[in-house]
Amino acid sequence: MASGLVGQRRSFDGQLCTIRYVGSVQGTAGDWLGVEWDDASRGKHSGEHKGLRYFTCKNSQPTAGSFVRPSRPSEPPRSFLEALREKYASEPEQEDDGSTSMNKAAPKNAIKISSKVVEEVGFDKIRRQMAELQELRIVILDGLRLAGVLSSYDQAHDQVQEYAGQIAATCPKIVELDLSRNLLSRWRDVWEICNQLKHLRRLKVNGNRFQPLEEGLVFEGITELHLEETLLSWDEIAEVASRFPSLTSLTASENQLKATTRPLPNSITTLTLEWNEISSLSSIRHLASLPNLQHLSLRGNNIVSITSDPNSTLDFQFPPTVHSIDLSRNNISSWKFLNHLPTLFPGLTTLRLSANPLYDQPPLPLAIAAATSTMSASKPMTVDEAFMLTLARFPSTLRTLNFSKISLQDRSNAEMYYLSLIGKTLSATSEEEEPSILAEHPRYSELCEIYGEPMITRAVVADGSGKRVIHPRSVAARLVKMAFRLSDAVSTVSNELDGQVHVKEIPGSFNSYQVKALVARLFGLPPFGFKLVWETDEWDPIEKDAGEEGADWDGDSDDEAEGANPGPTSEDESRFVRREVELVESTRDIGFLFQGETGEMKIRVEVSPV
Repeated sequence: MASGLVGQRRSFDGQLCTIRYVGSVQGTAGDWLGVEWDDASRGKHSGEHKGLRYFTCKNSQPTAGSFVRPSRPSEPPRSFLEALREKYASEPEQEDDGSTSMNKAAPKNAIKISSKVVEEVGFDKIRRQMAELQELRIVILDGLRLAGVLSSYDQAHDQVQEYAGQIAATCPKIVELDLSRNLLSRWRDVWEICNQLKHLRRLKVNGNRFQPLEEGLVFEGITELHLEETLLSWDEIAEVASRFPSLTSLTASENQLKATTRPLPNSITTLTLEWNEISSLSSIRHLASLPNLQHLSLRGNNIVSITSDPNSTLDFQFPPTVHSIDLSRNNISSWKFLNHLPTLFPGLTTLRLSANPLYDQPPLPLAIAAATSTMSASKPMTVDEAFMLTLARFPSTLRTLNFSKISLQDRSNAEMYYLSLIGKTLSATSEEEEPSILAEHPRYSELCEIYGEPMITRAVVADGSGKRVIHPRSVAARLVKMAFRLSDAVSTVSNELDGQVHVKEIPGSFNSYQVKALVARLFGLPPFGFKLVWETDEWDPIEKDAGEEGADWDGDSDDEAEGANPGPTSEDESRFVRREVELVESTRDIGFLFQGETGEMKIRVEVSPV
């Protein structure tokens, strides 16, 4: 008795469960049923009680199991035809709105007793219901406690054979059948039903809990199979799929799958493995052997990487027939993952990648954003930025991204934006780092051929000794930082401007005319009514009379011997003067004047007297 009950399904107070154990429990009297609830939050443990394990749940949640008494009443199972009539042939209940029979339309020739219409009964009603059932093409018997051909937990073979033929007579045109979340536990019971439906193409048995597949069962004609929430292992799923010779579409979502362990039938073109526990694409490498696979959905898993071992190489590839893949709502956080997808799926035309943590990051790393003064790059990327940065990493064969059709303008905008960010990254790093950076952007050379190379404004590089210096071709090298100070001695200008300073970075290609025009606007001065004097950091000695020369000057001082010119001390400050250079009006670039200088150039603005 005990062995016959294990694996059977029950419904207690509307909650479905599977019997995993029958027997005693230490410390209690009598026998118990150890059950695993379909709703894992319904139980109290995982089959272990006071340190002893009595059964094992298929669900990985720790509260899927409970013990119930065998005497606890369960809700009765239904046969297939009972469930069918319950759903599609039962009479709708009329609401009692308090109206009298006089206010209700009576059918023609209706029989009345005491002014009340008597319900029509007999063969006419049965014929009408049978005609309706015979025309059904899509049948959904979800959650109706269906146990099989018979309304019994024990589907006796001889009785099943006797009543199975009534299914074919009652609903012969069914194309799609949903038997999800019922009391089914044996594949043979499912086969006995399906074998009567010669037009059946789509079968759903989601949420049932099946025992091992019996030998000799073949489900002919069915092309689409749904095995969601069945908690079948991958080996069991593959074995079941092998019994469907016409199968092209398989859904095995929410089964706690972590990897594939064997291939599926070659006939499959669409495979859905959503909301499982897959963490890398290499863990499903067996699927790469499917020669006709076209659509693969891995939505809602825990995919982080291409390979589980970061040091391993990419040694598998899906066939070019795979043109659609859904990787949304995973845990992808690296652009390197996306770089491998065109190689892994060479025929990819449709991709979905939304709701991954990759898109919670800024378009540029924070360090690069700071180095390039790209303030907006320190914020998470926008939807448009995510779309462009993803699209640009894929060749023109990709036509749909996140359900959006890709236009030629979309691609052009994305690829140019992508190139600009690569340029900013290169600008913020040294030439020695360039090869490793470009290795992260496999399409860089290809895109450069189309749009030209981005401007590399590298500001800091390493010289031969390893010292970091300004790159001669960078924007930083071509800009001169100048601090313009209005002379305090100017009496012709308003006192409000005395000592005022404006700091500007000016291209080294400007000439003195352009610099003066800028200064005129900054201080509100008349054009060319002033002169600009550069106060350098160098000091020159004041020329002395011949009689004084040599009195206090020691030509053999340590400073002179060392070649240093630290400037005057407070004792001899009167004998030195700061070197000043006037920016005379010229068409020559100011960059030549400040060549080799770093830091801030102090420019004194002297207004000519009126």
